[in-house]
Amino acid sequence: MADAKFCPNCGSALMRGAKFCPHCGVQLAASPGGIQPAGKGIGEQAKEQFSSLVDSVNHLTGGTDHVELRMSELFSNVLGTHSKQEAEAIFIAGTATTTPPESEISTAWPRPWLYSRVFVVLAVTFGVLLFMSQHFGNPLVYPGAVFLGALCVPFSLLVFFFEVNAPRNISIFSIVTIFFIGGVISLLMTLVLYQVVGIRDLTNGSAFLVGIVEELGKIIVVAYFLKDAPTKYILNGLLIGAAVGAGFAVFETAGYINMTKDVDVLYLRGITSLGTHTAWTALAGAALAMVKKDSPLTTDHLTNVKFLQFLAIAIVLHGVWDMPASNDFSIPVVQFALIAVVWLFLLVMIHAGLRQISEMGGYR
Repeated sequence: MADAKFCPNCGSALMRGAKFCPHCGVQLAASPGGIQPAGKGIGEQAKEQFSSLVDSVNHLTGGTDHVELRMSELFSNVLGTHSKQEAEAIFIAGTATTTPPESEISTAWPRPWLYSRVFVVLAVTFGVLLFMSQHFGNPLVYPGAVFLGALCVPFSLLVFFFEVNAPRNISIFSIVTIFFIGGVISLLMTLVLYQVVGIRDLTNGSAFLVGIVEELGKIIVVAYFLKDAPTKYILNGLLIGAAVGAGFAVFETAGYINMTKDVDVLYLRGITSLGTHTAWTALAGAALAMVKKDSPLTTDHLTNVKFLQFLAIAIVLHGVWDMPASNDFSIPVVQFALIAVVWLFLLVMIHAGLRQISEMGGYR
């Protein structure tokens, strides 16, 4: 191998004209001083910057490990074939006889799928009701179409978080209860806080007051449902926060549509609800559970810096979302960007929840 040179990265021998090292895979570039590793492309640099950002968010959760957001695994079961028995097995989780012991909780990256079927059922029902309302002129089915349209995405998203809750210690009955009661009470809390703050016009500045009022109104309700020691997992807080936020979102959207009679608004709010109240409150709820751990909730937890950091993130995301300047575009580009940001935080929080279970003795 007289013509061989050596990889400057790992020292392996290279054949003449090699563009990549066969041992370590580093890309090579010819230079007067010999073969050198090629400069990083834009795509690779962006990937490294994103990875650094993810690890920085993970650091906020107290994690020091490297995080890989396994998006392909997260959606890998959606297109698969699943039986009715599999769906029933998911929905009966959280009872006294179906909650697994801590040593049997899986820490593997979740692969939820049932939420997609729930979405299809709700979407088809909404479509049929809307068709009857518009083509047969039957006013009696319009309220049902509005409610189903408002329910479709937030409730499906709630089922997603129900599947992600690896401890399987909260029943679907409890979650539906929190969804309705928590959603209504959080709306009530928000209205009370609005009376105190007295916001009259929505401006770029007052949009953040809206974020503060509504996120505080919701987190107060989340705190009530998280107050007991058994809800000690980060993923519990993620689920309970999602239930309160989803209830709030459904009632708010249904109110908007009944007021405006504009179905196009329903479509837009449905699509963008992927990253609004359900997601924001899930993030804040997970952070509260993260600092509470296995102790009863106290005011010390509510004033914990780690929790307040994530609550502030939810408030800022909410405020930017509501800013008039963010809604001046024909396409909701700002909103789609904010959806991506909040899901970055949520996926890292899911990782933190799995890490917590692993530290408690869960299996992989």
